[in-house]
Amino acid sequence: MTGLGKFALSVQKVRAAIHNRRKSSAAKEQRGSSLKKEHAGLPPLPDSSPWDLPVEIQIRIFAYCGITDFHPLRLVCKAFYQLLTRNEHEIVRQYLRLRRHGTLPSPIDDDRIYTRNPGDDVVLLSDLFPPSKSARGGHLYTFKYLHGLRRRQMLSSRLCYYLADRILDRFVQTEPAVMRASFPAKRNERNALVKRGIASIWFHLAPLMYYTLYFLESYTSARREHTHTLVQKYEAGQLPVPLPLEIRQRMYRELQTRILQSPPFTNTAALVATHHCMHLLVSYIRFAMSPDGQAEIDDSWISSLLTLAPFVRIVEFFSAEIGDGGNQRTQRKEFMYNFYNDTARYEKDHMNSVVFARASAQNLHSSVQDIWFAAAEAELRARQAIPHDVEHVWIWNGIPIVFGCPDCHPTRGWQA
Repeated sequence: MTGLGKFALSVQKVRAAIHNRRKSSAAKEQRGSSLKKEHAGLPPLPDSSPWDLPVEIQIRIFAYCGITDFHPLRLVCKAFYQLLTRNEHEIVRQYLRLRRHGTLPSPIDDDRIYTRNPGDDVVLLSDLFPPSKSARGGHLYTFKYLHGLRRRQMLSSRLCYYLADRILDRFVQTEPAVMRASFPAKRNERNALVKRGIASIWFHLAPLMYYTLYFLESYTSARREHTHTLVQKYEAGQLPVPLPLEIRQRMYRELQTRILQSPPFTNTAALVATHHCMHLLVSYIRFAMSPDGQAEIDDSWISSLLTLAPFVRIVEFFSAEIGDGGNQRTQRKEFMYNFYNDTARYEKDHMNSVVFARASAQNLHSSVQDIWFAAAEAELRARQAIPHDVEHVWIWNGIPIVFGCPDCHPTRGWQA
């Protein structure tokens, strides 16, 4: 075939392809027109939007978000910002209802029972730390309140993990024969069971640490309010100043007793469990400073750590001890720097300098026995709750770890 013939054949193929395409397009248009005729009598579909949903449904949708999601969602667009701001109160209430099985935070009484289910920690935590009261009545359910609950939960959980890690580490170091007999050659199995033991202790300590945190925060608030009242009396000329250290210690002891005679510590079981948790916490602070128990430890700085510094400082102390954040030396320096600033800020506080006499460096802070322990032991004796049972945690089959106080019934097990 000549070149001209090939060209003519190509032109015919192109024309045929164009003709077929036109026929196909015409058929589609015909089908489309028939569908339009069929639906011509129906009303047009309205343009829908998520914002057309009832506000109640929108609130319920946002209540399923996590606490850390609310702030980023506010930044998504103006509509999200307005919706979250306008309905903040109801979203937070719905968020709590979903996680509290339909209830809202309420005052603790002796009849209420709290479970140890992992999802139920928010029930105890929000009852211990309810939202602030509004001047107009009711409570202030805000995203800030939820963030406060989450911060307390995270700090308590971290501290429980660090304590559990220190307990198992000490057990492994002091009971090598038990470890060899139980796991003679299976290193991987031993490590897995150590992790399981840490998880068991961590799980057991979590609710007790919430009570401990509640006491420390309540005691700090009570001291601040009491000092503010004394300043007002001083300014009114009703207070001879400065008050000596002995009177201040007696006042602080009375404040602690009031806290222990109020919910949740009116429940003796909660009081005993918190007493054991405080013993455990202080014991492992001491172990960190003197692992062999031979060195003399000045308890005054421990009392300062429990009372003058925020709760996060205790967490920082154990984090630095374990080296959880990386460079252990840097963490320890950072902890000491922050702790020094805490104590310096307290010493320079104007209200304290107005009503309290300047104590010597040795007696500036109470001994650790004057923080919780003396008041709690007196309260337990008054309730005839001495002696009492220890706390048991079964980490492996047949190996119980117990922690308690000197007033516990003697029992078998490894004393944490």
